[in-house]
Amino acid sequence: MEDDAHIDEAAWERLVKNMLRAEMMLRGISYEQLVVRLASLGMIENVPNLRNKVARGRFTAPFFAQCMVAIGVDRLQIPTAEQIRTELGGEHAAQTLAKGKRS
Repeated sequence: MEDDAHIDEAAWERLVKNMLRAEMMLRGISYEQLVVRLASLGMIENVPNLRNKVARGRFTAPFFAQCMVAIGVDRLQIPTAEQIRTELGGEHAAQTLAKGKRS
C-alpha cells in the first residue's frame, strides 16, 4: 500500500464518532436519551461523560456496539477506505453519513 493511501488513527476515531452521531441524528436521539437507553442495558453513563467520550472518538468496540443497540441500529454501513480518506474522515462528517443513509 502506498504511503499516501494511509489512513491515520485520528481518521478512524473521527469515523466511529461520526457514525455514532449520524445514527443519533437519524433517530432524533439526544445524549440525554442515549444515557437513559444505555442505562436500560445496564450501562451507567452521565451526559457530560458520554458527550466527552463521543467527542474524543476514543472508545471501545463494546461501547460502540452498546450505543448502536441502545439507539436501535440493526445494520451498519461501513464506508470504504476511499470514502474515509476523502469526505468521511473529516471532523464534521456525521451530517454526510446521515444524509447518505436517508438517500
